[in-house]
Amino acid sequence: MSLGGSIKVMSAGMMWRTFGAELAGRALLDAMEGDDEQERMLAGMSLVTAGERSIDLIEHAVRAGRSSTDALRLLADIGGHRSRTVLTELTSEPGDLGEAAARSLALLDRIDTAGDESA
Repeated sequence: MSLGGSIKVMSAGMMWRTFGAELAGRALLDAMEGDDEQERMLAGMSLVTAGERSIDLIEHAVRAGRSSTDALRLLADIGGHRSRTVLTELTSEPGDLGEAAARSLALLDRIDTAGDESA
């Protein structure tokens, strides 16, 4: 764990959530690919907290092979119609990407069902 690295990720998260600064969004995706577990967690939390703003960023990075399926999984946490649409489209992709999209879509279904039951 690196305090400096964590501060950079938190700063990027603030810039992404507040201003939608694309450079900050890419820094968050880079942190998701790093070795530091805390930085990955902070980056993921920032991307999820930014909500809809993060969906296209994650989709484009995953499709371009610049981000892992771990980032794709965040779409289930973001939720909503747009996340569901992207995940459904990505299930047709071959290999790990399609499998991760299918697992994330199933997770989103479970989250939605749990939300319906508690309402």
